[in-house]
Amino acid sequence: MSIRNQNFIQETDRIVSAVSVVVNNIKSNPDDSIATFKANAKLEEGLISKINIRQFQIYSDEPPRLGGNDQGPNPVELVLGALAACQEIVIKAYASVLGICVDSIHVETKGDLDLRGFFNLANIRAGFHHVEYITTITTSEQDKEKLAQLVYFAESRCPVLDILQNHVHVEGSFKFVETKELVS
Repeated sequence: MSIRNQNFIQETDRIVSAVSVVVNNIKSNPDDSIATFKANAKLEEGLISKINIRQFQIYSDEPPRLGGNDQGPNPVELVLGALAACQEIVIKAYASVLGICVDSIHVETKGDLDLRGFFNLANIRAGFHHVEYITTITTSEQDKEKLAQLVYFAESRCPVLDILQNHVHVEGSFKFVETKELVS
């Protein structure tokens, strides 16, 4: 058996095993099906935001033409990156379950937004008006039915794609804290 095949089998076994544990837990404990994810952010300086997600820190900034210092991707670019990564993960996970050997997955995303909405120059959405993605999967799989299933799962089971395509109820609140001036 080639090293490539051994790596594929080990990787597939690891993914299928992890997914099976979660699926079986949900089947026996439906109340455990809700997963809550959290993030917080703090504006550091200028338009640079430090985002904390679990043990990870990500910095977001705007390009100079939008007033930033270009120290990281801007928030809408992070959304596009999240879509690309989520597609890759969903495809890899379902390919593993379907027994499809995937050599590589590459997702290109692009989104258009009208800056007039962001800058309050017109009564239009501030967010994306159009998002598109192109997914390239390198595989030796020839079974058209399996490949069609993989596309179905990528289009119907990707959480980030679902978030972008469907209305999500969002609640927010604001609080203001009085600045304490230092007396010298």
